[in-house]
Amino acid sequence: MISLGCPRTLVDSEVYLGRLQQKGFRVVDDAEGSSAVIINTCSFIQESVKESIDTILRAVELKKQGKVKAVVVAGCLVQRFKQELIKELPEVDGFVGVDGFGDIETVVQQALEGTHPASLRPRPQVPHQGTPVARTALTPSHYAYLKISEGCLKGCSFCIIPKIKGPLSSRPLEAVVAEARQLVEERGVRELIVVGQDTSDYGVDLYGRPRIAELLGALAKIGGLTWIRLLYCHPRGVGHDLIQTIRDEPAICKYLDMAIEHADDGVLASMNRGITQGRLREIVHTLREQMPSIALRTSAIVGFPGETEAAFENLLGFLREIQFDRLGAFRYSREEGSASYRFPDQVPADIAKSRYDRLMQLQQEIATQVNARMLGRRCDVVIDEADASDPTQFVGRTSADCPEVDGTVFVHSTQPLAPGGFVSVRITDTYEYDLVGEVVGT
Repeated sequence: MISLGCPRTLVDSEVYLGRLQQKGFRVVDDAEGSSAVIINTCSFIQESVKESIDTILRAVELKKQGKVKAVVVAGCLVQRFKQELIKELPEVDGFVGVDGFGDIETVVQQALEGTHPASLRPRPQVPHQGTPVARTALTPSHYAYLKISEGCLKGCSFCIIPKIKGPLSSRPLEAVVAEARQLVEERGVRELIVVGQDTSDYGVDLYGRPRIAELLGALAKIGGLTWIRLLYCHPRGVGHDLIQTIRDEPAICKYLDMAIEHADDGVLASMNRGITQGRLREIVHTLREQMPSIALRTSAIVGFPGETEAAFENLLGFLREIQFDRLGAFRYSREEGSASYRFPDQVPADIAKSRYDRLMQLQQEIATQVNARMLGRRCDVVIDEADASDPTQFVGRTSADCPEVDGTVFVHSTQPLAPGGFVSVRITDTYEYDLVGEVVGT
């Protein structure tokens, strides 16, 4: 299994592998020599599409060399470009859309038998709505992603995801909690990372109102969990109940991933974000007033159609003022099928790149200042892995750091530290995005 893109895709990949193992398939680490390679793709932006296509072509080359018997392509790229892929990639032995749960076993089996099956449903649904199913871990055993919903109701003008994934489709609260408990009891998970297209809207389709705060409260009652982390919130959904739950539940990390995308009112309106800079400022103020130590992660898009230099400077000014602890930036990707694809005043690529570089330079300065404040402090750190070359060095994270996207803590310890263990660390040095520390307690 080659899983591309975001953690939501990774969860799907784990479910696919779990189903295949139940049917007698064995999962191997190396594509060469395997019977079948499954590529679970992403197509959110053009860079993702290119990565997906390049990966497929490399797998096809292995097949031509006789090192792989079948290549199966799944996920967002298939859902978005169905017929084009089937026509242009005859070497691929099977295709599965974004919700091939229940179909993946059949498609792989038929592909190995020499047929070219395809499973593409017009309206995707969230996987395993009811009883939890087996998942084959693609993360270290001490943390796991928990997908609570699929699809989105917001309709941002730059985004193609609703056309790929459909409208919001939430899993029942009881099913999510049951899967979380299963992950803790069977896999030994100690950190749950809650994901969806827009987690702040969780439950609106099933219950007529958001129930993300209630879900987090229920997850916090599961014994054995040390950290619960929430990703992918739209700022409009960050209300009093959610803030109060994050504040009051000790197991919930004082961390929130909340994408602003921009901060200029004109650009925000053109993006159809349904929010203003003033309201964003109020939300951040409330979060920090209620939880002074909260780590806020966000994302921003530069080069959106109609973004003037003044609008970009407005974004920079807001970021300089707010000082988000973590930030990911993207250059606008003009996606056919999105509302903004036909917008006038498309920003030239060289200007978008220049703005991206300027924004990231600013964020590097902010991140350096944020990390510098950690010097000399003690904090809890989860150990992710040992340094293969030095038995006294380990790599971990604070509660302010999500795997893969945020920083790490390089931990010195004269005693062995097991992955998944939590230790108290005193920070002895800081970099732009990472920290250095030594164990002072377990």
